[in-house]
Amino acid sequence: MATRKRVKKELTEAQSLRVLKKYVDRETDLLNFKNHKKFDKRDNTFRFTVDVISLEFLISIMEDEKVKNVYFNPSVPPPGGSLDSISMRYKVYVEFK
Repeated sequence: MATRKRVKKELTEAQSLRVLKKYVDRETDLLNFKNHKKFDKRDNTFRFTVDVISLEFLISIMEDEKVKNVYFNPSVPPPGGSLDSISMRYKVYVEFK
């Protein structure tokens, strides 16, 4: 019996945003969610930036049945984009199944 090769469906930016909005809307306005877009270096992965991040926020996204993995790294804001010289932003990458 032959098995079919499963074709991986690519999510759209709107579908990704719909999943993420559930978690972003629960957070305080400190999050400052922005720059949501497709991450071209990995299939079915989207990225966004936030000003502050909590483990609870990351874990809640990770526990979604549509999410495969969540990555994040600090990022320096552009000139004039922060209140002081040590302010950071975070890039969050969400890989979907």
